[in-house]
Amino acid sequence: MIEFGQLMSDMPSFQNRGSMKVDNVIPLAKGYKSFPSFTELTTTALTGPAVGLHTQLSASGTTNYCGDATKLYQMNSSIVFVDKSKAGGYNNSTTENARDFWSFCQFGNRVIATNFADNIQSFVEGTSTAFADLVSLKAKYVAVIRDFVFAGYTNESGTTYSNRVKWSGINDPTTFTPSQTTLSDSQDLPDTGNIQGIVGGESFGVIFTDKAIFRADFIGAPLVFQFSKVADNIGAFAPKSIASVGSDVFFLSQDGFYKITNGSKITPISKGKIDEFFFEDLSSNFDGICSAIDTNNSLYVVSYRGSGATGSSTINNKMLVYNYATDSWSTCSGQDLDFIGTASQEAFTTLESLDVLGSLDDLPRPLDSYFYQEGVLGLAGFSSAKKFGKFMGGSMTATVDTTEFEGAEGKRSTLINARPIVDANGENTTITVTPISRSSQADTLTTGSAVTVKASGDCPLRTNSRYHRLRVIVNGNFTNMQGVDVEARPEGKR
Repeated sequence: MIEFGQLMSDMPSFQNRGSMKVDNVIPLAKGYKSFPSFTELTTTALTGPAVGLHTQLSASGTTNYCGDATKLYQMNSSIVFVDKSKAGGYNNSTTENARDFWSFCQFGNRVIATNFADNIQSFVEGTSTAFADLVSLKAKYVAVIRDFVFAGYTNESGTTYSNRVKWSGINDPTTFTPSQTTLSDSQDLPDTGNIQGIVGGESFGVIFTDKAIFRADFIGAPLVFQFSKVADNIGAFAPKSIASVGSDVFFLSQDGFYKITNGSKITPISKGKIDEFFFEDLSSNFDGICSAIDTNNSLYVVSYRGSGATGSSTINNKMLVYNYATDSWSTCSGQDLDFIGTASQEAFTTLESLDVLGSLDDLPRPLDSYFYQEGVLGLAGFSSAKKFGKFMGGSMTATVDTTEFEGAEGKRSTLINARPIVDANGENTTITVTPISRSSQADTLTTGSAVTVKASGDCPLRTNSRYHRLRVIVNGNFTNMQGVDVEARPEGKR
């Protein structure tokens, strides 16, 4: 069997230990499983493109919040985003290359949000009826480090400090006035470019600029925090590419994707695999890049606008999918999305409320699946119609190529049969095999006609060449794709 390897589109085709094309699947330790399609769960659209998504965790459950350019919303029990904006709304930009996202954090039962255009906002669950100014301070990024709220890339009294972080009083997010009593203060990070994001934590924080990365450690008065540069000439290329899980933070730098562990150890995760492919495919509207963590599948997912995109410049049409447990990549295409993030699922309390997913007979998963359970965090986002949803539908059409191989070492051969090793789980699932070949490494690839796999699992072929590649396409639900059994006959033999 020729096993399906991980996506390694930056490597040469021949004897690539991975694959040149792996689309609409989730990488596993062995093979791939299906990537679920996006399902809209709300019927009402936001007033503009989504620019932020946040899940607030509390003892009583979870609540989703989101924002567009002019409003902040809270999701109710009917899976409807209700406007909770301050009076007059907000003034964020929606132009793609000048797009300021909402940055959220949680401090106790308080939701804190900032967009740089307006004062930092606050909503206290159980008390507030609408968001309101937290302080008279504007910032692009907020996070909680230990017992402090951090604000980064600030605007103070009309003056912008793109390299400054400020932190609140200890256990008091309502004051950012420097004080030895409250321990509130600020720090400029010189000669490192603009701050691009902050990742909070109970022990330390990580601050990204576009040229460097810093670790922030609490050391107490008088300095309060110590800022140690842990990377130089490596920064965050796109602010919303930053996503964290446990002690790991993933991000896109100027030359590819990286992981930083425990705020200090930096590891490239895409070099020699997908860097060249990604930057060649990425459109000039890179400010729309956003990312999310899917802990159910151990995935870091990056949404971006790539080749073939149509419609509004705020719509992304591609995703990169990284399994951080197996250190392997895939892509996802065919889903136009406005924004992705992580969100909880509000419970479906009645059978009728499941109508948003179609009929009960069409549900892609059993009713007791975690996908339908309240409070379970999962990959979510907003469609091109600006409606909230989750990746919980049926399998997307999967495409996986084998490596390029010789059917007979050193000579031409005829492929006479292929048997894809695919665990399909539906009568309506169809599998096709497309031969791709060339006679020499100097030749361009020739793509043959797709052949449907028979009920026996066999796929008869008649492709004569020296170098071969097989493209397997699965249309319908399946659980695993492992590889292809190939029967080849050396040229000149019967």
